[in-house]
Amino acid sequence: MAALEDLKKRFLVDDDLGKARLEQLLEKALPYCVVDRKGGVHLQVELPAKNRLKLVLAARAIASLIDESVSAELSVDDLSALSGLPKNQVTARASDIVKDKFAQTVKPGVLKANSHKIEGFLDSLKSPSKG
Repeated sequence: MAALEDLKKRFLVDDDLGKARLEQLLEKALPYCVVDRKGGVHLQVELPAKNRLKLVLAARAIASLIDESVSAELSVDDLSALSGLPKNQVTARASDIVKDKFAQTVKPGVLKANSHKIEGFLDSLKSPSKG
């Protein structure tokens, strides 16, 4: 039974683990974008269309963890406005992003980033070979 207690202590961790992970995501996202209190994503770098959309989705997902009034879900129109890309290009790239499993379709025309994909994406932005 002592082994079970030891395993429980190792498995059930303090909530600080989630806070530490969120802080890491924020540090990784800050060089690329910020989000205003209304949920507007402001990109600070030029990226190819697909990565631009991924960054907007990632930023909103992170912001929604910090402030529940900011939704992680974005419509194609929202993505177009926030990314500066034409709607037809957003629609095409959004399809690719869902196929890549970076995001999921919440309802027709509305996407949300898959949280487990965000950190890897942000890390990939450091490497010029990724696009």
